[in-house]
Amino acid sequence: MSDYIISSESIMDLSAEYVKEIGVSFIKSNYELNGEIYLDDFGQSLDMEEFYRNMEEGAAPSTAAINTQAYLDYFEEILKKDMDIIHVCLSSGLTTQYSCLLQAVDILKEKFPERKIYPIDSKMASSGVGLLVDKLVMLKNEGMSIEDLYKWAKENTLHVISYTSNENLEYVARGGRISKTAANIGNLLKICPLIEIDDEGHMQVTQKVRTKKKLLKTLVDRMEKNAIGGLNYNDKLIISHASNEKTAKELRDMMADRFKEISAIDIFEIGPTIGSHIGPGAITMFYWGEKRLG
Repeated sequence: MSDYIISSESIMDLSAEYVKEIGVSFIKSNYELNGEIYLDDFGQSLDMEEFYRNMEEGAAPSTAAINTQAYLDYFEEILKKDMDIIHVCLSSGLTTQYSCLLQAVDILKEKFPERKIYPIDSKMASSGVGLLVDKLVMLKNEGMSIEDLYKWAKENTLHVISYTSNENLEYVARGGRISKTAANIGNLLKICPLIEIDDEGHMQVTQKVRTKKKLLKTLVDRMEKNAIGGLNYNDKLIISHASNEKTAKELRDMMADRFKEISAIDIFEIGPTIGSHIGPGAITMFYWGEKRLG
């Protein structure tokens, strides 16, 4: 059995330390802020606090999909080491990256016919990609072959569930989820929209809750209803935030109080690629559930 690696992208929004610990290879996205180009590399090139402070001061960062050539350059270095690859990509419902990935894979299969590359469309974003990657690493370490792991990923990708919200609707409006007028009214009424990712990997506003306190309770209740095992959920939960660690910790404590069997609750920062679209103050959570929009 040939050796293989699990690969993903910096949009998986874990942390540099954790990614190194679990041994995942990743390709970095780029973003532009105030006329400068930076790498999305878990805050190594530009501190996350500074990134979100710039947004709060009015900066509007822009992002670009990883292109085919970037994938080619990245994968070639791995394939030259006689390693096969499973690569988990940002949702095809949010970006053209997956199409570029498939183009690169087709080219490389001709150049390296003896090697295997398995592309996975996560239909997910941010630390939801990270949650899937984390599980794949665990299964690989348990001895699963690359073929069986790929099959498992294809069968279970849609069981990664996401909830996202931001009290400041200005950034939700920038992302095109609501109108600017609705954002202004919503801010006055303290409305927090609940955004989920569906089976096609698209973002949808599925619920509107008044006040952060009610939002956090809603998140806990929704997870209880939909998590695999319900109250006996015994897998990992990831909570990520955009310069909002206080709320992330509040949610963590509520989840730990409700789900006594949960294996781990990790908190990470949302990186610039995703953060550019949901804005400072955003809170997200990811877990293994029965179905999306459930």
